[in-house]
Amino acid sequence: MDTDGAANTKIWLVDFTYTQQVIASETMPNAVACLGTFLKIALPAPLEVRVFKYPEKVLEALQDDWPHLIGFSNYMWNSELTFGFARAMKAKRPRTITVAGGPNYPTEKPEQEAFMRAHPELDFYVVKEGEVAFSDLVKALLQAGLNAADCKVPRPGVHSIGLDGAFHHSEPAERIRDLTVIPSPYLEGLLDEFFDGKLYPIIQTNRGCPFTCTFCVEGLSYYNKVYTNSVEKVRREIDYIGRKMVQVRERGGRNDLFIADSNFGMYKDDLDTCRALAESQDTYGWPGYINVATGKNNKERVLEGAKLIRGALRLAGSVQSLDKEVLQNIKRANLNEQQIMELAIRSSEIGANSYSEVILGLPGDRKESHFKTVQILVDAGFNYINLYQLMLLPGTEMANPETRRKFQMVTKFRVLPRCYGYYDLEDLPINAAQIEEVCVAQSTLPFQDYLQCRKFHLMTYVFYNDGIFGELLKLLRVLGISRFDWIMKLYEHPLSGPIAEVMDNFLKETQAELWDSREALWEFVTRRENLTRYINGEVGSNLLFKHKAWAWAGCPEASGRVALATVIQLMKETGKWSQQLEAFARELVLFGVLRMRDILMVEEQPVEQVFRFDVMGFAKSPWDVPSLEPFLAEQPRRLRFYRTPEQLAQVRTMVNIYGQTVQGRSVMLARVFVKKLLRQVTEQGQATWGQHTASPAWIGAEALSS
Repeated sequence: MDTDGAANTKIWLVDFTYTQQVIASETMPNAVACLGTFLKIALPAPLEVRVFKYPEKVLEALQDDWPHLIGFSNYMWNSELTFGFARAMKAKRPRTITVAGGPNYPTEKPEQEAFMRAHPELDFYVVKEGEVAFSDLVKALLQAGLNAADCKVPRPGVHSIGLDGAFHHSEPAERIRDLTVIPSPYLEGLLDEFFDGKLYPIIQTNRGCPFTCTFCVEGLSYYNKVYTNSVEKVRREIDYIGRKMVQVRERGGRNDLFIADSNFGMYKDDLDTCRALAESQDTYGWPGYINVATGKNNKERVLEGAKLIRGALRLAGSVQSLDKEVLQNIKRANLNEQQIMELAIRSSEIGANSYSEVILGLPGDRKESHFKTVQILVDAGFNYINLYQLMLLPGTEMANPETRRKFQMVTKFRVLPRCYGYYDLEDLPINAAQIEEVCVAQSTLPFQDYLQCRKFHLMTYVFYNDGIFGELLKLLRVLGISRFDWIMKLYEHPLSGPIAEVMDNFLKETQAELWDSREALWEFVTRRENLTRYINGEVGSNLLFKHKAWAWAGCPEASGRVALATVIQLMKETGKWSQQLEAFARELVLFGVLRMRDILMVEEQPVEQVFRFDVMGFAKSPWDVPSLEPFLAEQPRRLRFYRTPEQLAQVRTMVNIYGQTVQGRSVMLARVFVKKLLRQVTEQGQATWGQHTASPAWIGAEALSS
């Protein structure tokens, strides 16, 4: 039957996220919505297009309706939901056409064929950029009367298994050179229902990346050209989203933005985007925070853009490694060390959050070179170091069999945090969990060194990232002591008490989460009783953030004592110690601990404490303050630590989204600029030394300040 003119051809486009613990993927489904808006201009046939994000919404819709075709995104964080729903829907109605697309797909033809044969629930797979290939496929299906079997033939950008059992493989469709031709899903109203306060908007001003990193999907030559949206289209999108976000914020929802560009700030048009965002900040108070990967080159333009939007932009100096052998192995070009240092310094001057990224286990990596990379970044002044383990992603050169053999990679399997759940389509169970493959050893990195690097990572996350002990870091700078030497001292320090329990549990769980076999892990995790354990947070958490939250919320005093002991030890080893400086350092530790006290709790209980020295003045002084003398004069004063209404409102929003479980707090720490949540401090006047007030739960505060 020819359905070219048929009405009500139902096409559902789904970008799944797991939801039963927290919302794992929090961005609005803009990418699949772009497929929908492009379909409407590419095809003359009347189509009924619906976009989905939550599994529960799909199940609810299936009670009253059923699509002719359903298209799924396929990412490392949602693929098993895609496959599970496709299998169940095919079992219920075999004529339902199922299509998937996305980067979580092999690059080599033999692996692609194996993938398609392993997933007979998928009729078609759209390879690489999707709009053109998907619309051509839908057109062919309409002409064939929605008979999928007749369309399983070679066609650009689409893979399938034909009725004859042959694998139909083709090259990707040509990329769209002017992204303006894709109607904006925001401006078309296709994403209005997703302004629910839990998801946050995502925009993309350009596609592609000129770099060739082997661990990244966009490192392939197909993506090396960068193609853009028009400035006017982006500006209109920002204005539309800003108006909607005012309503979201008034309902207690979030106020951030995700920019999907791979190198934001590298190009001239990016400054126009920043100006539009600055206007939106003035008009709508949005965005308050922007999550984006800034450009690897052209740091001056990146800094100019960050300044325009008043520090709301996270500035990335991501390097993955600074070892020349490793960089050669992964085909990556970095900023040089001087440029990296300048980027960190300039970002501090404009009040922006600067971060870098380092990956453990890259080809040729060693424990010593891994530590050296972090040392350069810490000494440069980045205030946050993201430390990752190498994941072998389908669709990347790194995951190819040849690369694995060449570098003798040893890999294990683990469950991706937050990405697990179970659902029922009528009487059919859908049990799903995302499993990632990580490199835990290779020719130059034994497994025991991998574990030692993970221990080092936790120390960096607890004591360095987010500037919880920023006053101590400033003290070290004034004294001429390397901040990295302090992290190493923390790493080498013999631990005892609660903080030792945190570290022991971290290392134990680091090994326990690794499985030798994907199949054995899948069989274990997808039993419903085990999925319930994951959802309840008993297992499967992001271990760095889980144990960071434990160290901060569960034993802040113990963390403070370790910070203090190692700083005093360094001062003595470098000949910088004095009794007065030790007393000052004790007060700086107490100051830092009180600033972070209960910052993720919705209840507010201000704290007052008497300090002998001018620690608040030191905290407010410039990073390059030349001398400690103005702050060491003994003049006891009472300080009050409190949170502003704006801070409390932000915490309430996060608690509404993530909850107050350990898992929820872990996610909060991964999602926010923690420094902006630290308690504010005001002076309550002079005091007599020895007077103080502290919460009854604050065990040991007196010992720290005496």
